[in-house]
Amino acid sequence: MNQSLATNRLGCSSRDCPYRTAVCGVILSALFVLVACVSVRVEPLTHETYPPQTSHEPVQWLETEPGSPHIKLARIIATSQSVDEDGLRDKILARAATLGADAVVLGKSDVLESMGAETPYQSTMGPAGSNGGWPFYYDRWSFLQGSTDPTGRTEYLSGTAIRYVRQK
Repeated sequence: MNQSLATNRLGCSSRDCPYRTAVCGVILSALFVLVACVSVRVEPLTHETYPPQTSHEPVQWLETEPGSPHIKLARIIATSQSVDEDGLRDKILARAATLGADAVVLGKSDVLESMGAETPYQSTMGPAGSNGGWPFYYDRWSFLQGSTDPTGRTEYLSGTAIRYVRQK
């Protein structure tokens, strides 16, 4: 029997401990949640508050504003660097339900691309040929001369949460 495996306080080796799988699962889940993050911002358009939707009918997604009378509750904006448009739409609809909305009218949909904030890569040696015919010189500072921010891509989707005017 191999006695080289360390044991913990529970008396199990690091390889067969029953908690190891659970801890790894929790860590991986937390990382997934952080990576697949969606930012949702709500801009209220009325001072009235309504109870959250409790009906079994889901909040509708509309391409155009309906002809029936309605109240605009809020503008909801969702952005993410890792979630697609369907995921953003789901987050907007879920948030609209908490505001008491019956539907969300599509607003702006876009993909925002950002470039690094730093200057582009440059030689530290000046004009070509200043280093024996080789235009670049390798030194410990060369790798710090370039851009550090990669190109970023952010999905952007907005909609207006509405509530139909109910006849009393």
